[in-house]
Amino acid sequence: MNLKPTKPLSGFIELLPAQQRCFDECVRRMQEVLATAGFSRLDLPAIERAEVLTDKDNWDEIETQMFLFQKGDTKMGLRYDGTVGLARYVAGHLNDLNFPFRAAQLNKVYRGERPQKGRYREFYQMDMDILGIETLSTNYDAEIVATISRVFESVREFVGPVTIRIGSRPFWNALADYLDLKAEIRNQLFIWIDKRAKVSDKDFQTGLFDIIGEKNTSEILKVFTDGYKSFLNKSDNLNVAVREIENFESLLADMGIKNAIIDMSIMRGLAYYTGLVYETFLDDHPQIGFSVCGGGRYGELAGKFSKTSIIGVGVAFGISRMFVALMSDDLIDLSKFENNIDVAVLVMGQAQVGFAMSAVTALRDAKIATVPYLDTDKKFKNQIEFADKIKCKFSIIIGEDEVKSQVLTVKDMATGNQEKMSIIDTIKLISKGK
Repeated sequence: MNLKPTKPLSGFIELLPAQQRCFDECVRRMQEVLATAGFSRLDLPAIERAEVLTDKDNWDEIETQMFLFQKGDTKMGLRYDGTVGLARYVAGHLNDLNFPFRAAQLNKVYRGERPQKGRYREFYQMDMDILGIETLSTNYDAEIVATISRVFESVREFVGPVTIRIGSRPFWNALADYLDLKAEIRNQLFIWIDKRAKVSDKDFQTGLFDIIGEKNTSEILKVFTDGYKSFLNKSDNLNVAVREIENFESLLADMGIKNAIIDMSIMRGLAYYTGLVYETFLDDHPQIGFSVCGGGRYGELAGKFSKTSIIGVGVAFGISRMFVALMSDDLIDLSKFENNIDVAVLVMGQAQVGFAMSAVTALRDAKIATVPYLDTDKKFKNQIEFADKIKCKFSIIIGEDEVKSQVLTVKDMATGNQEKMSIIDTIKLISKGK
């Protein structure tokens, strides 16, 4: 008989128990920050109608990264991010929600792309968005950035410090207008600016020259040498964009945010972001090579679902990408997550199972993580080896004498000391050390 493969499909993630416990703890902390910031957690369907996920009508010509399938006459697909489902949800519940509405999501998302380090076909993503009707103050952009900072501070011991880099789409649009760049040329320019961090200064300048010529290249380079403020009073639109960035920086300073900087090379989402945009990077781990959180302001969230204008600002945290990359490279100390069991109850004979399980129940009622070893025909050596392998803090040994006297033999696995005591005293001892 040929054995079936044990490895998952390429691009799908499986964690070992200690890794999973670390991941769960980090996600718990991050979600707690969002909850205290007033974000309402949504649990939206993983499957949407194909027409919701894509604007293309010809099923055979859809060339995306989506997993699409059909049941009967209904064409469907797995969600590839949290934004599309959120847009549908908000448009369908306009009269049920209070705006500005704060939404948080923790979802598995699915993308049919080529798997590689940091890119998977199934992964967890955490989203937070603030949505308004018709208008939404840029003060909420600052609120989003401040929350990003607090989220990463909650897991700093695992991922280290971060820097939030902020760009401005209105600034670049205004500068392109000032330089009188045609739509096709400005798109090429923006795509090249987005690659600035990945090429040398010389290559960057050469690329600019090829796209926009020598005179305009000089103007673009001034953004990075003299700063965005040097374009004040060049045009009305540039004035508006520059003032927006200035006010934003001032507000972040007032909020005590010290790990956010203006970086005009941050572009992202050329097709849909209309305002400030953000990318977050791990300071201590530049080698992982990607942003761990990104987002920005979008001018129209739900245009294909509702005639009501819904403005939004939000970000997505690439939590699977980040934590899997760090754990794969042994950059997170997992020692504190190797032991999740406080007590192993070792049972010396079938006749002792009833008393042993009553002790297990009492320990669990006291919130003490307890595992019974119920293969009662195994020798004591096998059982104590099990207790040692799972790295429990205590083992409780129950044989005929313990049942007769209604006491437990409690062994400290670190010191090897053991003594007999009542279940109440056992709970006190173990709870004291937690």
